[in-house]
Amino acid sequence: MAQGRALDARLARAIFVTAFAAYLLSSGREPPWGDANVQYMVAESLVHRGAIDIPRPWPDDQPPGVGGKNYSTYPILTSLVQLPGLALLEGATAVAGDPRAARGLARPLTSHLACSAFGALACMLFFQLCRQRRLSRRAASAATAVLAFATTTWVYAHYSYSEIAQAAFFTGFALHLLRVDEEPTPARARWLGLYAGLLFSTKYIYAASILGAAALLALQLRRDRRLLGRLALAAATTSAPFLLLALVYNYLCWGSPLSTGYHAYFDSYWGEQPLIGLWGMFLSPGKSLLLYSPPLLLGLVALPRLWRDHRRACLAALATVGPVLAIYSRYKLNGDYAWGPRFTVFLIPAAGLSFAVLLDAWLAEPLRRARRAALALVIALGVAVQVLGNAFYWDHFIRISMDARIAWLGAPNRQGAIIPVRADGHCDSCFEDVHQLEWLPPFQPILGHLWLLRATIRGDDAIEAEADAPWKRHTSLALPIGASYARVRIDWWGLLWLRDFPGYRVHGLALLLLLLGATGLGTRSWLRAHRAALH
Repeated sequence: MAQGRALDARLARAIFVTAFAAYLLSSGREPPWGDANVQYMVAESLVHRGAIDIPRPWPDDQPPGVGGKNYSTYPILTSLVQLPGLALLEGATAVAGDPRAARGLARPLTSHLACSAFGALACMLFFQLCRQRRLSRRAASAATAVLAFATTTWVYAHYSYSEIAQAAFFTGFALHLLRVDEEPTPARARWLGLYAGLLFSTKYIYAASILGAAALLALQLRRDRRLLGRLALAAATTSAPFLLLALVYNYLCWGSPLSTGYHAYFDSYWGEQPLIGLWGMFLSPGKSLLLYSPPLLLGLVALPRLWRDHRRACLAALATVGPVLAIYSRYKLNGDYAWGPRFTVFLIPAAGLSFAVLLDAWLAEPLRRARRAALALVIALGVAVQVLGNAFYWDHFIRISMDARIAWLGAPNRQGAIIPVRADGHCDSCFEDVHQLEWLPPFQPILGHLWLLRATIRGDDAIEAEADAPWKRHTSLALPIGASYARVRIDWWGLLWLRDFPGYRVHGLALLLLLLGATGLGTRSWLRAHRAALH
C-alpha cells in the first residue's frame, strides 16, 4: 500500500513538472489581452501603486465604482495569481541594461507563468482523480497525457485567462468531494473547503457547484447529522477566508459586499433559451466542445460503463457541473471572444474521466486493431486542434471573420443591439458581430487557424491568403481582410526572443535550452514512473 502511494506521488510530481515545463516552452509572445488584461491590470496596480483600481474600464462601458474609479468585475484571486510573474518581471527589468526592451521580452513569459502552472495542476489533479476511482496507473497516466496535449487544457494553459485556473480548482474540488464521500473525515472536508474557496474565488458562478456538492453530501449523510455538522464546520474553516476576501474586495470596489459591478450586464448578456445555449456549447459547428477536445468523443462510448461502475462520480458531476451549465446555457454568446466553448473549459478534466475509464478497460486486455486505430485518430486530431489553437491568438481570426462576413454577407444592423455598441460602430460582443463563429461553417475557427497557419508558413500577403480562405468554398468574391490580416503572427515566445529582438538571441537560446531540458527531464521521469506502474 505504501509503495503504491509512493509511486502515485512520483507520477503526480512528474506529471506536474512535465506539463508545467511543456506549457511554458510552448507559451506565446502575446501579452494579456481582453478579460485577461483587466485581471493583469489589477495585479499591476497592486505592485506599482498598492491600489486595486485600474487605469481604464473593461468592458469599455463599465460604470465606475467607489470614488468614481475603474475596477475589475473579476474576483481578486484572478489578479493575485499574477503577482509571482510580476515579481519576476520587475526583477528582470531591474537588472537589465535596457529595461524597456527587457520588459517587452519578459512580460509575455512571466504573464503566462500562472496559467502554465494551473494547467499543470489540472493535469496532476486529474491523474489523482483517476486513481481515486481505482483506475490503473497505466491508464491514469496515459489519459493524463491525452488531457494535457489533446484537449483544450493545453490552449487555455497557453493564455493568461482565468479559465485554466477554474479547470484546475474544479478538478480539485471534484476530487476532494469524492474523497469526502469515500471517507467523510474533517481532514478531507478541510481540503474540500479549500478547493471550494479557490473555485469560488476564480468566478462567483461556482457558488452553484458548491451548493450542489453540499446538497449531495447532505443527502448522503442525512442519517448522521452530527458527522455532517462536523464536516461542514471543517470545510468552512478553509473556505471562509476566501468568501471574506471576496466580500471585502466587492465592498472596496463597488460599495457593497454583495455587489460585483456586473449587474449592468445581466439583461444584455443573459436570457438565452437553455436548449439553444447547450446546443451552442456541445453541438454547434463553431463551438462544439467535442470538436475542440476530440478524445471526449471516444469517452461517450464509456458513459454506460461510467454510470455502472462509477455512479458516485456521475452523481457528483451532476450535482456540481449541472448547475453551472444550467446557468451558462442562459448566456447569449457562449463565451465569445474565445477559442472554442470557453464556458466548458472548467469541466474538461472531469469529462475526461469517461475517456480514462474506457482506456482502463481497453488496456486491461490486448488492444485490438480497431480500438488502437480509434485511439490514434482521436489523439492525433486532439493534438492537431491544440497546435492550431496555440498557433495564433484567437482574436486574429475572429477579426478576420468579421471583416470577411461583413464584406460578403453585408454589414449588420446594430440599431437594435442589446449590448451597447462602441463609438466606432463596432460591437465585439454583439450577436450581430460574432454569430458566424458559432453557427456558420465557412467561418469555423479550427479550419480558420489551419488556413492562417498555411498562409503564414508560405508568407502570403492578405490577397494571396484570402484566395485560399475557408469561405472560398461558398463564394468567389475577393473579400478585403488586409487590416486584420496584417496583425497575424505565430504566437510563440521564442520568435520574440530569437527573431524580433536579435540582440537578445543568446538569452533566448539559453532560456529555450533550459525549458527544453526541464521538459525532457520531466518527460523522462514521467515515462520511468509510467513503466514502473506496468510491473
